Amino acid sequence: MNRFLIIDVETTGVSFSKGDRIIQIAYVVVEGQQIIKRFSSYINPEKPIPRFIQSLTNIEAEHVDEAPLFEEVAPQLLNDLDGAYFVAHNVDFDLSFINDELVNAGYEPYRGLVIDTVELAKIAYPTSDGFKLSQLTANLNMDHNQPHRADSDAEATSQLFLKMIDKLSSLPLDTLKKLDRLQKFCKSDLQSLMHEWMNAASMKELEGYDYYRGFVLRKTAEEIKEEEAPQCSFETYYKETLLNEEKLKGVMTGYEQREGQLNMAQFIYDQFERNSFGLIEAGTGTGKTLAYLIPAAFYSKIHSKRIVISTHTVQLQEQMLKKDLHTLAKILPFAIKTGVLKGRSHYLCLQKFERLLEKDPFDSYDRTIAKAQILVWLTETKTGDVEELNLATSSFRFWKEIASDYTSCTTPKCPWFSRCFYQRAKQKAKESDLIITNHSLVLSDMKSDHQVIPSYNHIIIDEAHHFEETATEQFGEMLDYLSLTHIINDLGSENEGVLSYMKKETFYNEELHVSEVIETSKELKQEWNELFLLLRQYLNHSQIKRNERGRANTIINRSEKQWEHVLEAAKRCFMQLSEWTRIQAELQDRLSQMNNSEQRLAEMLQTIYDRSVQIMNGFNMLLLDDDDENFVYWLEADLKGPKQSVSIQKKPIHVAEKLADAFFAKKDSVIFTSATLSVKQSFQYFIQRLGLEDFPVETKLVQSPFDWGNQVKLCIPEDMPMINEAGESGYIEAAALNIYRISQLSEGKMLVLFTSYDMLKKCYEYLRELLTDDYMLIAQGVQTGSRSKLTKNFQQFDKAILLGTSSFWEGVDIPGNDLSVIVIVRLPFSPPDDPVFKAKSDALKEQKQSPFMKLALPQAVIRFKQGFGRLIRTSNDRGAVIVLDRRIVTARYGKSFIESLPQIPVLENSMDELEKDLENWL
Repeated sequence: MNRFLIIDVETTGVSFSKGDRIIQIAYVVVEGQQIIKRFSSYINPEKPIPRFIQSLTNIEAEHVDEAPLFEEVAPQLLNDLDGAYFVAHNVDFDLSFINDELVNAGYEPYRGLVIDTVELAKIAYPTSDGFKLSQLTANLNMDHNQPHRADSDAEATSQLFLKMIDKLSSLPLDTLKKLDRLQKFCKSDLQSLMHEWMNAASMKELEGYDYYRGFVLRKTAEEIKEEEAPQCSFETYYKETLLNEEKLKGVMTGYEQREGQLNMAQFIYDQFERNSFGLIEAGTGTGKTLAYLIPAAFYSKIHSKRIVISTHTVQLQEQMLKKDLHTLAKILPFAIKTGVLKGRSHYLCLQKFERLLEKDPFDSYDRTIAKAQILVWLTETKTGDVEELNLATSSFRFWKEIASDYTSCTTPKCPWFSRCFYQRAKQKAKESDLIITNHSLVLSDMKSDHQVIPSYNHIIIDEAHHFEETATEQFGEMLDYLSLTHIINDLGSENEGVLSYMKKETFYNEELHVSEVIETSKELKQEWNELFLLLRQYLNHSQIKRNERGRANTIINRSEKQWEHVLEAAKRCFMQLSEWTRIQAELQDRLSQMNNSEQRLAEMLQTIYDRSVQIMNGFNMLLLDDDDENFVYWLEADLKGPKQSVSIQKKPIHVAEKLADAFFAKKDSVIFTSATLSVKQSFQYFIQRLGLEDFPVETKLVQSPFDWGNQVKLCIPEDMPMINEAGESGYIEAAALNIYRISQLSEGKMLVLFTSYDMLKKCYEYLRELLTDDYMLIAQGVQTGSRSKLTKNFQQFDKAILLGTSSFWEGVDIPGNDLSVIVIVRLPFSPPDDPVFKAKSDALKEQKQSPFMKLALPQAVIRFKQGFGRLIRTSNDRGAVIVLDRRIVTARYGKSFIESLPQIPVLENSMDELEKDLENWL
């Protein structure tokens, strides 16, 4: 019978060698899937516990002063460990600390079998939001009352472990066989457990799965719903259902009738009926997703017209899938077919994955875990969409190798064609009334003459304030140092990659002239390196500007003497790049003529060749072709990064005309909606930027249902200095002091928004000196991680301050008591030297128009509204927005910002007076 000891320790820090020690130990002993023993004890570390650790664990001196030393509990631990697996969540940490303590106490270190429940969780729950113990227990609805306490963590880990063992042991036999081949590369000693599970699985046939080519997939046969015509008109449904609050309360938990939502639904249906375009700004809390899904569903069904719904973020697509479409199905009087379409690279190519499992030239630990995750995920997923998976960040390259692309499943000859996730998504979209997709795919599909999304004449564009920006990205080009070096590395050398494998096989090496390809790769890499060093030199000798992320940029001037050196190097590099792609093509031809040619190798080489040609074409457009006057060309670099880390970019100065002619003119009706489309209640800026002047456009402002006057205050400290008077360093110092003072009133719970990373970093350094250890200071770019990861970290601490720039002005959702104050350090004007912004400004000047009034101010107001909107997310939220930039009241244009907000109290006073007011308010 297997015996497991599931253990957790709390320590004074992370390094035993630097003097850190255990302050609490707890473990649970499991035999035969039953808990047979629990043990927990504080440990006297014979040293003070740091304040941060006290705050994190709630373990203080009084808990450990009379506690036993580790050497006193060691005999019992070793006795219980005898014959058991050592199991822990992040086993490397707990095991190393236990072993250091054992050796220090005069015992031998533990050298038995180990299991890491982090690793096991990644395999068992590949779609989990995260693999921290608190995230896993929350997802599985398990009790875990005191995270960062050894007794609570050990108990939670034991419950999690039992659930994972139960799940993994219940997997189909073919999946377990494939996992068994991978387990020898794992940290955890799973061999004997795998064999037990396989023996048990061989005795039973599991239903609900599709067994094919040694793989096990979830059966995806769906019920075919009979086509239903609506039994009533939209007008009747509106009166009898949407206006009937009691009826909808019976279907939707917590439903509240919102006038704005009803008005928006009616407005959208009317625009569809009139073949008109609609612009709707829907304030926070309107419920805009359902407000457009309902009329879209009715119009689609009544008129047999397909409607596309496009969002900017994957998060909104996922929200629709997991929540809004389920609600829609409950309240509609007929069935609706919906399909989700994303870019091809979102979907797993089963043929590529099958071949990679057989032979992987780049094998590593992270790739092994990713393969195991996908094998389990295949038994669960209906879509094959990578957004469901939680792969390690380092697995990005791995996913690219197994993602669908234009070479995947192009004909029914592919053995996986009938099960291809991408083909299935396309087919489902063809049969759908509503297609949920994103701006990038809509625009790239427009560029490639509609290859992916089935034909449509009606579209709803949500998060529409991003549509121009996405079009600018889609119609541009970008090349950086890693663009090609990654491809060269994927192709390989003597020691790694595809060529390394082929060179080791003498037959391949002689027949395919592998050494010649390796030599050409080396020469190209050298030319590429020299070119990017010259690009960096050009940047250094130019007028360097910085964007809000702190990256340096300069617009390219091809008439400068310095550029001639770059151009010469670019021509040499292009010749070498052309030669390299030619040799790759020859290598493929020779491989295809060999009798024992391996399909996996041929496929990998084809993908590498296609990417190489794509780089070559982009290189030509960016560096060798004459400038297109409709585009702006520039270099960008992180000055603290490697000297070659430069990118060369071009983006269109205007997208309005292209969108108007190639997209909008071909549609019957386009609905744009967002929480931020207007400036001072006018949509004129948005209409001009997207080229909508010649289209039949109706506009509507839908007010938020929140009681803004009683939920939020806008505060402006009148004794905050102006930056042009105090200088940047004086302004930052004053800002940091005010942030500190506000944080003492709010006890953290603050989001501080900056317009430049440089200012954020300097402010962070000041605040670090001012704040005590019980405040958690989290800063974008200082602590690593995505926006969502930093936001989750912020929410985990009682007294936390989050400093953010760029992406934190929107898309951050922190409802409830976790956020009570937003501080806006500077009004969010775009940096005047941003290449695209400068090119647009220059174009406006040529037309004798004001770049400030026509571009800078409207952009800043919309972004300001986005930042302001982070505070109030529900009708119960309450707080304050503090604007430190006094231009909002001293400059003539400042009222544009205030007039674009809901009607709220505006307090302009000294910081002393504002503190008194905020103390009562908060």
